Amino acid sequence: MGEADVPGEGTAVGALPAGPLPPGGHAVCLGRLDVRPRALGVPAGETVGRARSLGSRRLLRQAVAAAAATSPHRVVLDRDGHGRPVLRAPSGLDVSISHTADVLVVGVAHGRRIGVDVEARDRPLLAPGFAERFCHPEELAELRELPPAERNALLVRLWTLKEAYTKALGVGLAHDFARLRPRPVPGDGWWLEPSAPGWRLRCDPVMDRFVVARALGPDGL
Repeated sequence: MGEADVPGEGTAVGALPAGPLPPGGHAVCLGRLDVRPRALGVPAGETVGRARSLGSRRLLRQAVAAAAATSPHRVVLDRDGHGRPVLRAPSGLDVSISHTADVLVVGVAHGRRIGVDVEARDRPLLAPGFAERFCHPEELAELRELPPAERNALLVRLWTLKEAYTKALGVGLAHDFARLRPRPVPGDGWWLEPSAPGWRLRCDPVMDRFVVARALGPDGL
């Protein structure tokens, strides 16, 4: 995995935090995976998905260690009943993981909830009934006005934003996505108000082929 500095406040998608995160700060860290399972010590016959899981947890340990100015071996990870990663040590941080193809993304936030999601920019989402199931009525009206390529691009963006938010909540696809209405705010990412006061979302293109979304909750875990 390549490594590059990312500001402690989390204003960009990079590899590892440049230093300890201040209260309220966050970082979204990007990694590339050697998808050969043996490269991560995965026994022959195990799936590439298993390699991705191990790789993302390794990247998360490194990101948390940098964010907390500690050693990776002091980072204790667990999962809750919904499969969401939970940080047992060090305290005061929240974490999130996502991966697709050979791309790994992890998020770390100090004193607030965080969720991340990564998707291919050209992931086909125009299957019959998909938008009707996962989009807000106002979003459906916007999508009908767009040509197919732009419609799919907007669907991918909305999907990643909603996934990031529900992953931050720890509920994932159990949430009713059609009730969520992310709204772009010039110069300030996306908001979910009034349904989720204090939450801020952002979606960034990475490596030309992917988009990474993050959702940050208000102060307090």
